[in-house]
Amino acid sequence: MAQTIAQMFLEVASKQPQAVAQLSKDSGGTFRPASYKELKDAAASFAAGLKILGVARGEKVGLIADNRKEWLSSDLALLGLGAADVPRGCDATVQEIAYILSWSECRFAILENEKQLRKILDARSSMPSLDSLILFDPIGETAMQEAKAQGLTVYFYDAILENGKAYLAEHPGFYEEEAAKGGRGDLATLIYTSGTTGDPKGVMLSHGNFLHQTDYLPGLIGVNPGEIFLSVLPVWHSFERILQYLILQSGATLAYSKPIGSILLADM
Repeated sequence: MAQTIAQMFLEVASKQPQAVAQLSKDSGGTFRPASYKELKDAAASFAAGLKILGVARGEKVGLIADNRKEWLSSDLALLGLGAADVPRGCDATVQEIAYILSWSECRFAILENEKQLRKILDARSSMPSLDSLILFDPIGETAMQEAKAQGLTVYFYDAILENGKAYLAEHPGFYEEEAAKGGRGDLATLIYTSGTTGDPKGVMLSHGNFLHQTDYLPGLIGVNPGEIFLSVLPVWHSFERILQYLILQSGATLAYSKPIGSILLADM
């Protein structure tokens, strides 16, 4: 029985590598599929790339992004390495991001776009441990220079992916070997509360916390391989994240949408 989310995912991917794991829109708005094998390859390559950068087992890594296919490959990469992510959505304020990344003592943060980078730059002094940023989307040269001036090194997801692929060519079993080292009690994520009645609190959730749900819920919900689930709620919320792992564990498909009536209804 799988002891971590990464181990669970590897088991499913090995059983049905060509099944569709993700549906995400291209620049023209057309849903494009990614198989379980493609998702596994992306997670393994990104994990190898992160290893090259120095991400270590037990490390906490910021993940500031909305629902998209790279979120899941990044999450699986970090969990396979034995690291834990500290997630938040793109609607987070400068103060929220600064608070959660500083309290978590993150050295690395994965960001969706330049807007999130600007939030980091605006509160740089509040995050002394932070030294490396990884961007999903391209950014302007001015932002690159400003980040450098503030002592931050900027990397890009695609470049890390390519470096990881080269590493895997020489160490083909790297991701599987790292994933095998994990245990049910290992920290998987640190999700911060909204802070409505005080300062946000970092809620520590282990691999076992999530796996309890994936072990228990299939008998109640009856998720089947090949079924498609529209991902609308913020993926960094614990409920959406539980369902994301449940869908993977069941061999079903995640389709990324947005909680906007016209988009959601058209996607459905």
